[in-house]
Amino acid sequence: MDAIVGAQGVMHTVVENWCIGCALCLPPCPVDCIAMVPARRPWTPALKAAAARRAAARKVRESNRYPAFDARQAVAAVLSRKR
Repeated sequence: MDAIVGAQGVMHTVVENWCIGCALCLPPCPVDCIAMVPARRPWTPALKAAAARRAAARKVRESNRYPAFDARQAVAAVLSRKR
């Protein structure tokens, strides 16, 4: 999904060089305008490595965006406010 760029309320586009054909973009597309077409070039080890780097960077970004949630700590905080 890192191959899709855009902002809410404006047209998005696919960065063809980054698309790996995973089709994860299809279900969330609100206007059903994405067509999966055959790749124009072969999947090479260099492309695979680049995709792996982007995926790892995305995981880091997401983990920083949504810190780990400790349910026990959250329940304890709510209970302490009730007392």
